[in-house]
Amino acid sequence: MRLEWPDMLTFSGSFDGFLRLLVVAIVSILLIFYSTVFETEYSTKLVELYLLPWWRLLVALLILVGAIWCPRVAIVVAALVFFYFADMHTLLSPLAQNVRMAT
Repeated sequence: MRLEWPDMLTFSGSFDGFLRLLVVAIVSILLIFYSTVFETEYSTKLVELYLLPWWRLLVALLILVGAIWCPRVAIVVAALVFFYFADMHTLLSPLAQNVRMAT
């Protein structure tokens, strides 16, 4: 019996397959860059946007859009979003408590 790679996990030779491969590669590089070393700083804009609830909903919607387009894209985007949310929560917890105390 010969084992074959599932069709949903293969990149086709079309332009869509190339875009999927490109997105997976870029997101994987970002995932490795930001998630392997905790001391790597996020940009100021990403930190400021995290405090806005609509931004977190849009980022979660990005996972859904990625899942509709391609399962591989959804997997790497979900991992990137998971680490982004976890890092921001850890980094901003003291800040959020100080802001509440000041108001």
